[in-house]
Amino acid sequence: MKGDINMTCPTTVNDNVCVQAEVTITPEVTVGDIVTTCLGNPFIGSCPGTPARSCSFFVSQRICVQIPLTFDATAVAASRGIVCDEAGTGACSAAGCTLSAGFFAANPIITNALITNAGGSIILGSDALGLSFTVNAGNANTVLTGNTPLPPTVVNPVFIAQYQQLYRQLLAAKLNVLNGVTCPFATAAIAAADNFLATSPATGQAGAPGFQAPLEQFNTGEAPGCPFECSID
Repeated sequence: MKGDINMTCPTTVNDNVCVQAEVTITPEVTVGDIVTTCLGNPFIGSCPGTPARSCSFFVSQRICVQIPLTFDATAVAASRGIVCDEAGTGACSAAGCTLSAGFFAANPIITNALITNAGGSIILGSDALGLSFTVNAGNANTVLTGNTPLPPTVVNPVFIAQYQQLYRQLLAAKLNVLNGVTCPFATAAIAAADNFLATSPATGQAGAPGFQAPLEQFNTGEAPGCPFECSID
């Protein structure tokens, strides 16, 4: 279902076992090229003895059979129940791993639930200072897809694109924190980005990528000392 987070928690267990196998040895004889040799000259008359359709006799040879064996075992795990914590309200928390801006854009149910739990809005920056922007459930997807509208005073297309990416990653980072995932690196990166937006002049300024990159590192699980990105099935 769209909006679900499906994650696995792998672990490894071990057990000492005795593995046995039954080995069967079957005789094989390969007949090589048959060579016949005449013994003396032909003679007139029948062969001495009683004629038969064939002759049979035993030939034996002691051999050593070397059998390479590799022992292994397979295991099957079966569910034996579940122990549940107390139920709560709000979005599921993928505690311990981060979610990317792309994930939040593709899963508006989770995104909007986090925004609602935060009081209905998230400020990117500080209040209405500089080029701060207030996000709510109605415009969150616009921000997360890199299309945040900027004031008409920002006319430089390079600045517009850079600020839009900064808004995108800053919102994702704040959503991750609301989802219970953070680290000192992320706290510092979020504070620096908020300050940059709050102190930006009305026309914008260079430097947005320097504040956007650490946020993206955090959101994609590549920031030093921070959680890894969630593995979503």
